[in-house]
Amino acid sequence: MSKERINEWALLRGFAFLAVVMQHSIGEYIYRSGIIQADSIMLGMLYHFTRFGTLTFVFLAGAILFYQYGDGRPYRSVILRRIGDIYIPFVVWTIIYWIVMQWIFKVPLLRADSVQDIVGQLFAPTNGYHLWFVIMIFQFYLLFPLFRWLGKQFGTHVLAHRSSQQQQRRIIIMLVVIGIVYGWIMWLCYYAMPTWTVEGIWKIVLEHRTSEFIFYFFYFVLGGICGSAIQRWRALMLKILPWTALAFGIMYIWLGYDLLRFDPVAINLNVSTYLKPTTFIAVVSHMLLMYGLALILVERKGVIVRFLQWCGRYSFGGYLSHALILMGVSYFTRQITMPGLNLIMTILTFMVVAPTAIVLTSFLSRLPGGQWLTGSAGKKSKPAIPSHATRPSSTLPQDS
Repeated sequence: MSKERINEWALLRGFAFLAVVMQHSIGEYIYRSGIIQADSIMLGMLYHFTRFGTLTFVFLAGAILFYQYGDGRPYRSVILRRIGDIYIPFVVWTIIYWIVMQWIFKVPLLRADSVQDIVGQLFAPTNGYHLWFVIMIFQFYLLFPLFRWLGKQFGTHVLAHRSSQQQQRRIIIMLVVIGIVYGWIMWLCYYAMPTWTVEGIWKIVLEHRTSEFIFYFFYFVLGGICGSAIQRWRALMLKILPWTALAFGIMYIWLGYDLLRFDPVAINLNVSTYLKPTTFIAVVSHMLLMYGLALILVERKGVIVRFLQWCGRYSFGGYLSHALILMGVSYFTRQITMPGLNLIMTILTFMVVAPTAIVLTSFLSRLPGGQWLTGSAGKKSKPAIPSHATRPSSTLPQDS
């Protein structure tokens, strides 16, 4: 039987998609010559409100997989469907971005090294700078049986024959231990690994660590806990909402201080890389805060909720296409001298790119073969039921 549809996940996908588009819009304008200090600082501050976006998709992948298949249901057919819904659109858009870049730089498409160049983009995308995420997230889909087995071992040997309260305590302890280990890995990534001198396979691993699953596993595990005990998770998110808000507020100030301390004039967004301990804490607190807000919003039927659900439904195709739309908008804005207007132009660009990407995905998903461009966005699903319902019904929202 199908399980209850988790409506707050659609809102979370909508929030995450909008955060990613804003993040990339900021990146387009913050490094332009002539930007005034006030705009540079404000864009840096706005940037920290977007850091939860990309990693929320990792969290949702873990939540959806464990919710649907954590009980041991066969996974082979699922991974084949994920290849069609996620990897093939990634390949198609990789080729699209490759063609566009060849056209921009007036390079012939048919060359002796064209195939080799495209294959290289499938492993280390540079034309579609955002496509690294698809490579990284797909590793979790491939390795999900391993994560599921580890979860089963934990349940069998640690949680078995324990009261509900004892189970919850042990899960929290396990999560804290994993968080400490992950924080240590983030410390190595940011402070130690850049100074390491290695050769061979280890050099490749270090150079491409931003797209390797091991450096993002905490968010997937956190999502797995959410998907494995959704009702308890919802209650906990609402209970700790004031504390997650406080934690994010503190970390937001800390990240801003780090950014300005590095260079108060020429803001460098790389200071707030994902692979950094302080960013890790900020992202987790922000993600949990957004989950609590999504639970509150999902009970309301306003315009904002419908807009977020719309963005959430088409978020994957919107993610794949938004960089191309941003590229088109930037082609015109780069011709304009805009001292003092970088902040305003960033917001206007975001307001154009985000809905355009969603509308484009909605249109493409309805075309014959549109699923090869948008994934499962256009697939029809049964009507949703309230998130508080207890009986199984409907299907889950599509994956991001």
